[in-house]
Amino acid sequence: MYTYLAQCRWVRSIRPNGAFELGSYYYYMGRRFARRSVAISFDPGSAALLCQPEGSEETLHLPVQGLTKAELMGELAALQALPIYQIALPFSWEAWRQVEYTRLLTGTTL
Repeated sequence: MYTYLAQCRWVRSIRPNGAFELGSYYYYMGRRFARRSVAISFDPGSAALLCQPEGSEETLHLPVQGLTKAELMGELAALQALPIYQIALPFSWEAWRQVEYTRLLTGTTL
């Protein structure tokens, strides 16, 4: 995951409160950078976002959010932790989603 993210670049607008949003997480840079854009890259060594605000030579290092195993796997982690799981007939959207997760997991390892 870190190797992939190191190849990516993002540009975001900094809000009036000094924050920007990336991947549904908020990062605070400070009001002095408000209403500017920020170029963002990922440093795999420190697991941090490297943020270069527009018109500034300063690079801010912000710890990345949302890269834990539980956050990446979502509800699937809880299903995998069960020793045995009886699949329900897909009479609801939730049951159908679980059937699909089970089908997609066949042959995978963590």
